[in-house]
Amino acid sequence: MTCRLAFLVVALSLLAPSARAQECDCDHTLALDVTTADGEALGIGPGDRVCVAAGERPFLRLSRFVGSAEAPITVINCGGRVVIRNADRAYALVVEGASRFVRVTGTGDPEIEHGFDVSAPDREPYAGVGVWIQGRASDVEIDHMEVHDTGFAGVMAKTDPACADRPFWDDFVMRDVHLHHLWVHDTGGEGFYVGSTQTSGYVRDCDGTSVTIPAHFLEGVEIDHVLVEDTEWDGAQVGFARSGCSVHDNVIRRVGSAGEMFQQQGLQLGAYSTCDVRRNVLSDGPAQGIIVLDTGDTTIADNVIARFGANGVYVNLRGLVERASHRFVHNTISGFGEDAIQVFGGGIENSVAWNNFVIGGDATSIAAGGDVGIEIDDNVFVASIAEAGVTGEDDFHLEAGSPARGAGRDVRDMGFALDLDGRARAMPPSAGAYEHDDDAPEIDAGTAVDASTTRGDGSTSETPSSSGCGCRVARGDGGPAALALVALAITIALRRRRR
Repeated sequence: MTCRLAFLVVALSLLAPSARAQECDCDHTLALDVTTADGEALGIGPGDRVCVAAGERPFLRLSRFVGSAEAPITVINCGGRVVIRNADRAYALVVEGASRFVRVTGTGDPEIEHGFDVSAPDREPYAGVGVWIQGRASDVEIDHMEVHDTGFAGVMAKTDPACADRPFWDDFVMRDVHLHHLWVHDTGGEGFYVGSTQTSGYVRDCDGTSVTIPAHFLEGVEIDHVLVEDTEWDGAQVGFARSGCSVHDNVIRRVGSAGEMFQQQGLQLGAYSTCDVRRNVLSDGPAQGIIVLDTGDTTIADNVIARFGANGVYVNLRGLVERASHRFVHNTISGFGEDAIQVFGGGIENSVAWNNFVIGGDATSIAAGGDVGIEIDDNVFVASIAEAGVTGEDDFHLEAGSPARGAGRDVRDMGFALDLDGRARAMPPSAGAYEHDDDAPEIDAGTAVDASTTRGDGSTSETPSSSGCGCRVARGDGGPAALALVALAITIALRRRRR
């Protein structure tokens, strides 16, 4: 009997992975001892669902996972939370090997908001990156993960060229990278490092010859519904994203704690990028809330930017891009050390700064160099929070008597139809990120566009977003967004207490 029982236990243990795979509706399963997976060698193809067994492993590298636009590969946690902790290498979760059309998602358990827990705390000899899209990977979606305690960046998406990549130097473009519903915190470098900062290229010694390899471009970058906090360097930076760049519905706070020069911004938009930045809440950093350097046309709208030591928004076109038009519309900017908005660069033309609500400054705090082509109008300036008529220092929703209420111009036909809460702008609209409750029509969830499912270009996502990031300031009205933020805050506090 004892032998039979032992045999049964062994048999069941061998069957368990297959049974779990069936429960998760998987075509393939990466067992707990798997740290490197070659999709081509494993026969993984378009439309396949690949389960990652729950539990802790030191790293996971996914190479040659090639789906299609119509049938991407889905890599998903199965059986609980996947914990990836690499304490002695420069990476934890990597998508590489020219992988394309692949989604890595932590939505395998409906009871767990972030199904992947990723950390790479090593700093020497190489600083660790939590989630890394590299090796000519493209068309990658990463979502529902907690990424924390990294020696360097929390999430990085770029391919640094090597001599072996010579055939791809001129043609490779990283396309359609979607990063969403992520909680990124306690990073030794940037929270997000997307695209290169090497405007002069990379110098490599290839077969004894020094060559300079240009950085690759990105087309289609979307970062949304993420919570970034407690970064030693920038909260997020995007570079070389020459088209289709959208950063929306995020919270970025407490950044730049290491005091590293030029690495202390809430959000950096770098060279050649053309980005749409909407409905974000950025707060608490030693330098710029948003810095825009040598970019193409840029829109910064419906954001709250609070308590940055230098400027709320700083822009400088220094010659890499010949001409650009920028739009700064419906932002609430408070607690800055220098100016709310500073704009420099003779190539900037046909730009506007409209309907902004500036708290803690006067009309001179939206400043532009004499050679900048910009119209500054219909902004509201107050000297202090006490005069602003807002709910509080951390909640910039308007009270009934706020001077910003109804003080803006109608720019709905230019694409500024929703406030930070995703509600329709009043007529006339308020200055700043929010409409007053009594003025803004409630959105009908069945027919109207909600901010949680709106992309930065005004189009809508077909898939409703989950509550994951807490992308709005909490409110006292008990609405869904407020409840989602409160729930996330409680979850985070409890999780940190257990550590």
